[in-house]
Amino acid sequence: MKFPSFDLERIQSIYENSVEINLTESGIEPLSLKELMNPKELEELLNLPLGYGYTQGTPLLRQRISNLYEGADENNVLVTSGSSEAIFLSAVLTVSKGDRVVMMTPNYLSFNGVAEALGAEVDYVPLLKKEKWEWDLDCLDEAVSDKTKVISVCNPNNPTGSVLNLEQMLKIVEIAGRVGAYLLVDEVYIGAELGSNLTKSFLGMYEKTIVTSGLSKSYAHPGLRIGWIISGKRFVEEAWAIKDYTTIASSSLSQHIATKVLEPETITKLRSRTKVLLNKNLETFSKWILPYSNHLSFLKPEAGGFAFVEYDMDINSTDLVHDLRKNEGVFIVPGDSFGIDKYFRIGLGHESIGFSKGLDLLSEGLTRVFPEKFT
Repeated sequence: MKFPSFDLERIQSIYENSVEINLTESGIEPLSLKELMNPKELEELLNLPLGYGYTQGTPLLRQRISNLYEGADENNVLVTSGSSEAIFLSAVLTVSKGDRVVMMTPNYLSFNGVAEALGAEVDYVPLLKKEKWEWDLDCLDEAVSDKTKVISVCNPNNPTGSVLNLEQMLKIVEIAGRVGAYLLVDEVYIGAELGSNLTKSFLGMYEKTIVTSGLSKSYAHPGLRIGWIISGKRFVEEAWAIKDYTTIASSSLSQHIATKVLEPETITKLRSRTKVLLNKNLETFSKWILPYSNHLSFLKPEAGGFAFVEYDMDINSTDLVHDLRKNEGVFIVPGDSFGIDKYFRIGLGHESIGFSKGLDLLSEGLTRVFPEKFT
């Protein structure tokens, strides 16, 4: 079994901590424990024994995760080490050599890498840039066949920030049901909506739905490395059996903190903070990009912590990103990392002062590289 290079994760891990301003993060500025917990809760944390705990996740944590989804309970939940493990376990359970899978693109390219390593063929169905980014469901219908084992969806989408409406979701369910394919849905950006409407989950719409999510994005706690699978009880038990071979258990310390994060009152505060920060930075970004509108364009995201920018300059996106990183010390994500060139992604979840400074550095870099266009 040979895994393809996961370019997005690799370049971030190498460079994100060594640049002046890192705008590659797709989540929200993290909280400290002092910001999250009161003195009594912090004292309780200091006295927590650091044992293995529950390998499938503590009952209370699984209950609080299930409370996020209508009709689910703790038996529908497996706690994982980040949503990345949730995607990995789901792929291992659903894909075998010779299978075909269909994946939305652009996308966070994790599931497809595991599927290819397992010997599957991956068909990519694009989002189309219209009034908003929309998935080409006619193309999806044509791509799905009796050999299709999994349809992989990211909703809200990373990197475009688009959200499927109910009519589109029902059509996707219909297409999956036609061939009995699993519907694997990355919903990690639910809760990071810029407007007032919370994105509807696919869970409960189709029997063979598998939802993956976690605390790294909308909930602003990536360092906890807490994710989850939520699906049918049998699927969750099978995933748990494979987890015994991978991480065995998520950190007991992280699970304890995650239980606090998922208290209803804390969720309300975190989502409010997320919405305020994203909208403030989106307003700043929209003003910044206006003078460059002859060469840069983007569609306003509906959810998620980023803006996905198209450009018309004659340079590969990875080459552009590394040039800006080396010379200006500002780091953004190339469209190549999502399967589409001539784009880059800018994280909107950074604290506002650093975000504005990053945009200033980006202006300096674009002016240096393309003086005839950006001066």
